[in-house]
Amino acid sequence: MANKKQQKKKDREKRVAKKKHLESVKKKTQEKTSEESKQPVPARTKIMQSAVPKGDQGAKGNQKNTFMHRRTGG
Repeated sequence: MANKKQQKKKDREKRVAKKKHLESVKKKTQEKTSEESKQPVPARTKIMQSAVPKGDQGAKGNQKNTFMHRRTGG
């Protein structure tokens, strides 16, 4: 009877340790992804983004696709 109780105790300790380990691994991965997202954007990227003008996307929707128009002949 005592052996069975000790075995149950060991099994429970193993389960708890495994659960804690999985939680710590999950927490580390979340911290790693949050650190990556917090990294500042390089100045070079900022310059390139500011150099490209943002046009009005709505105006493009009304134009016909000239490539397809030429290819279909209509």
